[in-house]
Amino acid sequence: MKQRIVLVVGDKFSAYVQGKDAITCSNLSLSISLVSGQGRTVLVPGQGLSDENVRQLLEQAAQSPNLGQFDFTLWHSLPTRAPASLTHKHRPENTLISVPVRQTVDSFTMHLLIDEQCELMQDHQSGQHVQGMILIEAARQGMLAVVEQYFLPDNEVDYAFVLNDMSVKYNNFAFPVSATIECRILEQSTDNPRKLSFVTEAVVQQCGMDVSSLTFTFAAMDKARIGKREATMAAKAQQAHLAYVDGQLQAQSAAAAYAEMLQRVDNF
Repeated sequence: MKQRIVLVVGDKFSAYVQGKDAITCSNLSLSISLVSGQGRTVLVPGQGLSDENVRQLLEQAAQSPNLGQFDFTLWHSLPTRAPASLTHKHRPENTLISVPVRQTVDSFTMHLLIDEQCELMQDHQSGQHVQGMILIEAARQGMLAVVEQYFLPDNEVDYAFVLNDMSVKYNNFAFPVSATIECRILEQSTDNPRKLSFVTEAVVQQCGMDVSSLTFTFAAMDKARIGKREATMAAKAQQAHLAYVDGQLQAQSAAAAYAEMLQRVDNF
């Protein structure tokens, strides 16, 4: 039997499917309900699919008389999206990674899992590639997830993260196909349980290439301590800003008074 392999992506990657063996999620849903041509189609899950998209398509396929024409084998072993406790995202669609898996003492891998309803794809999708900001956010989440899962000590401290420095290098476009993120701990300082410091590197890999590499320098600190410092800095910022506004208003008032005086002199 003739077999065709087709990539399935989210609807917002519609520009990508043009001229390729690819289909959007919505068009696949329509195709499942229709009698297709001869042969069997192996469906490969790509980027842009939500967990709900996957569930609905599998349910629809199971009830379709055309199920024999579609192979969903790859859809039953998809990576598990990381929980909010690891990524610090409240809405599941905003989590862009799978649960990290430890490879060595300081090396971890995870899958890139883009849901097209995520916060970074609410505006239009530009072209066929994955936006660079999505890769940055995915790598940032990966950094948090690795430290949360493997490096935070088991103590009474409620940790919050503070990013001190970030750099990113793009080597190639990323596209809505399978991709992984390799995260490595380059440096760590954990002697002080109230302030843990890390330097990490994340490399986004796709089709055998490193498409992007990112480094982060950050700290995990006592949340209460950060809250107090944040409150102090916020109060100072508020005071400074209102003082600036007051100065601007006084300057405008003085300028208006001066202009009025000049007008009177001219009239005299």
